[in-house]
Amino acid sequence: MASLPYPKEPRELPKIETAHRRIQSPIPHPDSLSLLKDLEHFEARSMQGQPPIIWHKAERFNVEDPYGNRWIDLSSGVLVANAGHGREEVRAAMEEELAQGLHHCYCFPHQARADLARKLIEITPDYLDKVFLLTTGSEATECAIKLARTHGVSKGGDKKKRIVTFNNAFHGRTLGAQLAGGIPSLKEWIHQPDPTFVQVPFPDGYANTQVAFEDFIGSLEGRDITADDVAGVMLETYQGATGSFAPVPFMEALRAWCDENEIVLILDEVQAGFGRCGKWFGFMHYGIEPDIICCGKGISSGMPLSAVIGRQSLMDQFGPGEMTSTHSGNPVCCRAALASVQLIESEGLVGNSEC
Repeated sequence: MASLPYPKEPRELPKIETAHRRIQSPIPHPDSLSLLKDLEHFEARSMQGQPPIIWHKAERFNVEDPYGNRWIDLSSGVLVANAGHGREEVRAAMEEELAQGLHHCYCFPHQARADLARKLIEITPDYLDKVFLLTTGSEATECAIKLARTHGVSKGGDKKKRIVTFNNAFHGRTLGAQLAGGIPSLKEWIHQPDPTFVQVPFPDGYANTQVAFEDFIGSLEGRDITADDVAGVMLETYQGATGSFAPVPFMEALRAWCDENEIVLILDEVQAGFGRCGKWFGFMHYGIEPDIICCGKGISSGMPLSAVIGRQSLMDQFGPGEMTSTHSGNPVCCRAALASVQLIESEGLVGNSEC
């Protein structure tokens, strides 16, 4: 998932002026070069992978630089701005919370967290009845792994702790998330991968034409892995790296197999969730019931927030104070998320994205 650095010499481009696009200067703009050089000098090289355009302000699907150029942001800020950039309703909700001086409150009770938790339970199926708020998608997937493994060991002893994921999967940038991921180049730095994380071919019907559930079982048996060894199976609703979905019959069979063997089924909704797929969550297209879903990105249309939503029996495995995070349920981010979800509802954006 590496990208090449973009040249930083200003280039003259054809002038563009449409309802939503404007190019009226060289790119990068000559006046932006000092800022670009500062970023290159002071930041890690990994931050140099985007076009040399200064993001200055944004509204709905438009992003503008300080020099009068305007673009349509087809990235949604890397799949984040589900209700649009800079929505007035989201900003007003944040400003109201900021005015209280409550910029942070750790895990102490506050109204914004309660309101958001209630709303998230409202838009998910009834059996998903507990929420744990975090900051990033990687935190959410790592938490789901922790919950699945804890459940597995409680049901099957130390043997039942393997986490099965899929080739080409992406579940985040942190150690556990990358151990679960299925892109080998992203894991080279680990050197000694944890053998309790196992990847199998993803049944996309293209790169892998073996889409029967029996092929999944065969992949595990080929590594001497049985259901008694598996604590959880985690997959993206659609693979973000390839845009691939699993067949519905495969997902139905996977759900049944997990039910039969006390295995936690985790759906990573960090990219797919909050209306991006024509339903509130992508897993709803499969007609199955995951035990845990991991949410992030579009949950707040721009603020750092993520969520793990799951069955009470899984979410309540840890006692008070045993599973927390410094910025869990940040009040300003919670207000942004609640306002964003309400906008997605009131403007019918879920149906608007249906294909």
